Amino acid sequence: MEDKNYYKQFDIKVGNLKAGIYNEHLHVNHLFFEKHINEYVSDGNVDINLTIDSKERLIFLTFDMKGYLISTCDLCLEKLSLPINCAEKLIIKVVDNTENRQNNDDDSIVYISKNDIIYNVEQIIFEYFMMSLPIRKEHSNQDGDTCNQEMLNLIEKFGNTNKQENKENASWIDALKNIKLDD
Repeated sequence: MEDKNYYKQFDIKVGNLKAGIYNEHLHVNHLFFEKHINEYVSDGNVDINLTIDSKERLIFLTFDMKGYLISTCDLCLEKLSLPINCAEKLIIKVVDNTENRQNNDDDSIVYISKNDIIYNVEQIIFEYFMMSLPIRKEHSNQDGDTCNQEMLNLIEKFGNTNKQENKENASWIDALKNIKLDD
């Protein structure tokens, strides 16, 4: 069951921000990933220090994220804890009319109307998490963090079978290449 108060922490009250620097602490846990179901991250525990630097028509957000995300090892398919330690920046431009904003391909700039009171950062945090994932997720073999040996044995056993089949297929294809066709 969702805890509605948990999700309120991601609402930044931009409508009544005065010029200045503000600090917020956000915490991401299993509730976040129960809502943002995906195939890459199943759980996590991340502390986010959010610095809000408010100017007249600009709001600069800096997300300092530290913790870990739970994913699946690409090799053995067991659960895997991936450390996250990164900082991301987002600029919010307050405009009179969001329909008249300039076309901008920069994903680090968001336009909001001067009438907007709240800007929710939940989706952008999720996107930052997805961008922080390594291309290949494997156990590091450090601190007892190792792949499931039984699965590795199965991969070795059946991987060799596939290599033999590939060699047989390659020899058949090589035989076809040697056929001379008359013009």
